[in-house]
Amino acid sequence: MRKNGKRAFIGIDIGGTKSLFALFDESFEVLAEQKFRTHPEKGGARAFNRKMSASVKHLLTEARARGLKVKVVGVGCAGDIDMKAGAVRVSPNLPFLDGYSFRTKLERLTGAKVFVGHDVQTALYGEFRLGAAKKARNVIGIWIGTGVGGALILDGRLYLGASGVAGDIGNYLLHAVDVSQEIPRKEVVDSVVSRTAISAEAAALALKRQAPALRKLAGTDVTDIKSGDLAEAIRRGDKPVERLIRSRARVMGAVISNLVDFLNPDMIVLGGGLVESLPSLMRREVKKAVEAHTAPKPGRHVTVKVAKLHCHAVTTGAAKLALDMFNETPPPVDLSRL
Repeated sequence: MRKNGKRAFIGIDIGGTKSLFALFDESFEVLAEQKFRTHPEKGGARAFNRKMSASVKHLLTEARARGLKVKVVGVGCAGDIDMKAGAVRVSPNLPFLDGYSFRTKLERLTGAKVFVGHDVQTALYGEFRLGAAKKARNVIGIWIGTGVGGALILDGRLYLGASGVAGDIGNYLLHAVDVSQEIPRKEVVDSVVSRTAISAEAAALALKRQAPALRKLAGTDVTDIKSGDLAEAIRRGDKPVERLIRSRARVMGAVISNLVDFLNPDMIVLGGGLVESLPSLMRREVKKAVEAHTAPKPGRHVTVKVAKLHCHAVTTGAAKLALDMFNETPPPVDLSRL
């Protein structure tokens, strides 16, 4: 941090399970953080707003104690985000935030400039500028958590698409043959590869006493089984849980192989809670599947990496993207066509 800079930034990650708030210095080192469970037990958006306000006020107090002024706030939120308005249009996993204006509330709270983006897009931007993908030009980012999210860097720029949702891999159809219009589309990436989907299968294993370590750690209620529990169960010898996760990682790798053939990227970045808990296993299985299914030429030119910024990928990326949106000409993301 420059001694005469006196600037600080806040990055906010509103995920399907937890919300993480971080105060950064000018070198994007984390100075302080706050977190809470995103879904309030009761009170909906009002309860969430109280927790968010308390977290941000804590970071502002920390900044003042260090002689720093928060100039920019960046938010990465799960769902369909109106980047121009700085608000959530629709968030399937966080319905109480539908229509919620982060920009209005945070500008009033901080007096800083505020930019709001999609959580995985901001995470990949953070990895591209400050993390695992700094040397890449064309990158596919896949984040596996409550759901499965994706984002794209094409020719060195964050690619949003026609409506701002480019990279939304969760709805990728796994079985495209003989899908009746009357039958719910269940076989999509979200319903197979997400931590939520894996936890449901793992809960069934625990219920059948095929995963004794997991049963002891987290019980048999799917809502209680987190990525860390799955990882710890594997370390304690639950082979069925390990086989389950390996198989789902290979499904994700097969899906990615299609994108590698189509987009010819030089890097795949994997992130999210499940990857953070099992980085070697997830990278190895995804990489093996990509190598097995990708055509030879694009396959030779792509590498698979784990996100370097870990749990702060979204907070770092959101803060950095917000800073660059207000300071760079042209800005890193073109919002004029959205």
